[in-house]
Amino acid sequence: MSEFWPKFKNLIRSEFNSGNPWIHSGIFVFVLTLLCLLTNTSLHVMGVDISEFISLFYGLIPLLLRDLGGVFVSSYAFFVGVAILFLGPDFSEWKKGKKIEIYKIYLILFSVLFLLFCGSVSEYPQVYGEFFYYRHSWMVGFLYFITDHFFPFFFKTVLFLFLAVQVARTGSYFWKSKSYVSSIRYTVFIIFFFSFHLFGSAWGVLCASAFYTLDIRFSRSKKDLIFAAVALSGFVFSFFAGYQPKDAISKDALEHSSNTNVLIISADSVRQDQLGFVTGEKDKTPNIDQLASESLVFLDHHSTIPRTFPSWADFLSGRYSFEHGIQDMFPDKEDRSKLGNSVPTLPGILGKSHRTFAVSSFAGDIFPRANWGFQNVYAPNFSAETLTQQRTIESQVFFLPVLTGTFFGGGEYLSSIRSLPSLGDDSRVLPDLFSVFDKKDRPFFALYFSSVTHFPYSPPYPFYKNTDRHYYGPSKYFRFVDPSNSEKPDKKEQEQIRSIYSASLTAFDFSVGKILEELKSRNLYDDTLIILTSDHGESLFEEDHSHGHGEHLRGEGVTKIPLIIKFPKSFERKEIRNFKGITSSIDVFPTILSIVGVPTGEGLSLRGKDLTKLPKQDNWAEDRSVYSETGIWFSDRGDHFFQKDRIRYPNILELHTIDPNDGNSVTVSDPYAKETVLFSKHRMLQTRTKKLIYVPSPNGVLYVCYDRISDPWNTNPLPASYCGDLQRKLELLLVGSGKWKKAGDYFLPKTDP
Repeated sequence: MSEFWPKFKNLIRSEFNSGNPWIHSGIFVFVLTLLCLLTNTSLHVMGVDISEFISLFYGLIPLLLRDLGGVFVSSYAFFVGVAILFLGPDFSEWKKGKKIEIYKIYLILFSVLFLLFCGSVSEYPQVYGEFFYYRHSWMVGFLYFITDHFFPFFFKTVLFLFLAVQVARTGSYFWKSKSYVSSIRYTVFIIFFFSFHLFGSAWGVLCASAFYTLDIRFSRSKKDLIFAAVALSGFVFSFFAGYQPKDAISKDALEHSSNTNVLIISADSVRQDQLGFVTGEKDKTPNIDQLASESLVFLDHHSTIPRTFPSWADFLSGRYSFEHGIQDMFPDKEDRSKLGNSVPTLPGILGKSHRTFAVSSFAGDIFPRANWGFQNVYAPNFSAETLTQQRTIESQVFFLPVLTGTFFGGGEYLSSIRSLPSLGDDSRVLPDLFSVFDKKDRPFFALYFSSVTHFPYSPPYPFYKNTDRHYYGPSKYFRFVDPSNSEKPDKKEQEQIRSIYSASLTAFDFSVGKILEELKSRNLYDDTLIILTSDHGESLFEEDHSHGHGEHLRGEGVTKIPLIIKFPKSFERKEIRNFKGITSSIDVFPTILSIVGVPTGEGLSLRGKDLTKLPKQDNWAEDRSVYSETGIWFSDRGDHFFQKDRIRYPNILELHTIDPNDGNSVTVSDPYAKETVLFSKHRMLQTRTKKLIYVPSPNGVLYVCYDRISDPWNTNPLPASYCGDLQRKLELLLVGSGKWKKAGDYFLPKTDP
């Protein structure tokens, strides 16, 4: 044993001096990982300073260390492969015993990294927003220089030419030396390297590099053969680790009632009044406008709650949040227990006749967290583990260009890359949706949910160019929402925020065009029921409404969303037109079942209306009212109007718990906290002409009434008596549901016995 360490140190010293790419790539990655850890670790999460809650994260240190190790292994595997590729003939000479000049290795690695970084920044500047604006503001001029003067293709072209030259040099080297076997092995290495890179398998990339480094022949020693066997096993493991067996199809599933495909196309936070056919801007959303021209369009459609999780639960169950149990963004097991069990869902019902899918990026992290009934979910999960890996990824900025696919595409080496709020590029998830369109023995029911329009807004190149090119403020490429900050930006800043939101909407529209084009190319368009909608709207500094969603119900921006229904040709319908009557997101549930042909009288408690049975005129015969409520308040601070009268409860970071028995899910599970959240919510009924908002405050219940026609942004409250009929209807709805009771003027949630 005493002789081992001297020999080992001599071996390392010898390999270091010889220019061993495996050693120097490791040093390169280790130094960068350490530098990024020391200089980029931040206590800003989506732009919000959480430094005072640092004690809450001490328990996550083991997860953070594990994630840091995962980033190191993945980046090391990639850069070792890059070093071997770009060294060209020098690597082959090194294998024969010659030295590689050490500076060449680092020059190559830094050159490749620089090109990757610049290419990624020019394509996704919002991904590097925290890096440039919160951590290294002295470098923001470099960000502007790259995005103002270059486009991503430039850096990718330079990188490709660099690689092509090195590959050609290596091929020429093998040809001149008549090393034909080595040439074949080099070709195989390139194929395997890029295959595993596109697959996103760090172990596969590492094994490909190891297999090429060793000249394995049958005459070699047992040690080399064992190494080769390990490398080959790595190939097999890397392949099958990502293999997902197809679900078996039961006989009952084949007895479907309709061959109609159903496709729900949606994006987070889309306001109906921002679409091109509404504003008159022809170049803003041309694909959505074209779809609208071939569809039934609902001009006064509203979300039941401006928060993603409960909104989709309402949409897919056709029932209100207090009926199915998911009433906030952090439901625990108990909250989620009814959904998909005692409360049927669309994908659960249609799963007997259809293949059901949910496809999304970070905004769709709700879909793995509940029993929606989807047979296949292509979306990231939301848990403490996701959060720690996400923060680790964001801090290791040198590896972000690889994870964003700047190196000729590239797979998701780390699963949480899809959960980055600043990376909502649809092109990364559309292939998952297109695979749904492959013809099978059953039709599909698919929900596609884009994240590009959710703050911090993430329009990739070239869409972010659609903003003011002379603006160079903090919202140039992205905009976080700090729920505790009630300061209103100046007029120019507000215009930029609306502009970057608009650019995100145009990016989503481009994806809608791609989806429709794909359907048409596969001859599926005519036979597919297409519904375009959103989960909720967005406040964009109208009046005193601040920015974001979920905190209040004033104005048209937070609940009024698009609803466009393109019927399949086989469905007998009335002439395509615009409908002006007020509608709710819970109306879509019975509407889809009606079009597909599923009976709705079999144990289904329907709250919404079947929108295939509209009146002859373009409005309801009766004065219909629809219901909405607020979400959970993430912050208890600020001087917003909704903070002044609300029932107080702590900041969300103090309310949440991490449940290790529930996949380390982040939940609000304390019974008192959950009851307080429900008790404190604002609730609303509105008709075509007026709106009533129920506001429980510490000093009593306030009923605020507005005229929707003359006062759409709700700045001039009317006497509560003007909405007296809505007050009676709201009480009938809540108390009549059996989930609420009256205590004076307050509505109190009933606790289950």
